[in-house]
Amino acid sequence: MSWIWTWVSLALVTAVVLLARRMRRADNQRVHLEARLASVLEGFDAGLSVWDGAGRLIGFNRRFREFYADAPLKPGVVFEDLIRYTANRGLVDIANDDVERWVSEHVERFGQSSHEVLRTSDRKWVDIYSRTSGAGEVLLLYTDTTNVCETEATLSDRSDQLERQTRDGELVADVVVAVSGLDPLESVTGRVIELVCAWSGWPVGCAYRVTMTDGVPVLGPVLAWYETEGTTAPITDLRSVVEGATRREGEGSARRALQTRRVIWVPNVLVDPAVDDAFRTLMSGIRGACAVPVVRGDVVLTVLEFWSREQLTPDPIVTRVLETVARVVGLSLAGRPDA
Repeated sequence: MSWIWTWVSLALVTAVVLLARRMRRADNQRVHLEARLASVLEGFDAGLSVWDGAGRLIGFNRRFREFYADAPLKPGVVFEDLIRYTANRGLVDIANDDVERWVSEHVERFGQSSHEVLRTSDRKWVDIYSRTSGAGEVLLLYTDTTNVCETEATLSDRSDQLERQTRDGELVADVVVAVSGLDPLESVTGRVIELVCAWSGWPVGCAYRVTMTDGVPVLGPVLAWYETEGTTAPITDLRSVVEGATRREGEGSARRALQTRRVIWVPNVLVDPAVDDAFRTLMSGIRGACAVPVVRGDVVLTVLEFWSREQLTPDPIVTRVLETVARVVGLSLAGRPDA
C-alpha cells in the first residue's frame, strides 16, 4: 500500500539531509556531492525535493519532476515561484477566488513542519509532508494516497487508515529531523526512544550500546533511557533491574534482536519461555516488550527496547515502521566515531 513505501522513502531522507549539509560546508567537493545527492534522490519512490533555508531549491528527484512536468524546475528556483505556479496552473484544486490566500499561507509556513492532503487536477490525492532538518534544509515529500482515499472500504475505515498513515509518516519524518540535528549517540537514541514512546503509547524505552568481544557482538550497558512523565513506581524500578540484572547469553528480546537483526516481539513476559524466571519476577507492571536492532551494513550499532503495561500483539505494520525508524538511525550514525 502507499504508506508502506512512504516509510521506506522517508528512511532515505536522512542520507539526503547529510549530503545537503556537506554540500553547504565543502565547496571544493560540491560537484561530487551534488552527484551523490542526485543519486540518493532518485532512490525514492515518492516525490522529494530539498530546499535551503532561504527557500531556494537544492535538489529533486524524478517523481517530484513528474508532478511539475511542465514547470521550469531546476536548482535555485524560489519556493514562492513554484507555489504560484502550482496555484495558477491549476495543478491542485483551489477555488479561483482563493488562489492568493492559498499561496500566501503556503509561503508563510515554509520551513514549518506540516502535513496536508491535496486533490490534484488529474483527480489524485497527494499527501505532502514538510520537515526542516537541524542544518536548516527544508524537505518536501509528496506521496500518492489515491488508493487509500478511494478504497471500497467504509468511510470510517478510510478515516482510520489515513489517520494511522499520518501518525506513522509523521513519526518517521520527526525521527529524520531529530537525528540530523543531534551528534552524540546518546542524544540520537534518547530522542528517538522518546518519539517512539509518544507514538506507540509505550511508557518506557532504552537503547543498549553494542560492543565486540572476540569478534562477536555483545549487548553492552544502557546508553539512553526514557520514561513517560508520570510513570508509576513499578515501571520506574525497571531501570535498575535492566541495568543491574545479569542475563544469560541469548536471553531477552534485546539479545534476540541483536542476534537475529530483526524486530523481536514478546507479547507477554509472564509466559514467554525465553524470559528468565528470576528476571521476570523483577518486571512488576510489565507485560509486553519489543526490541529493535539498528543496523548499518552488517554491524548492529545499538538495540532499542520498549516495554508496555499491556500484552502486545505483533503487528506487521508497526514492525515495518520500527524497521524504517531503525534504518533512519543507522543512516544517521554512519561515520560517527562513537557509533
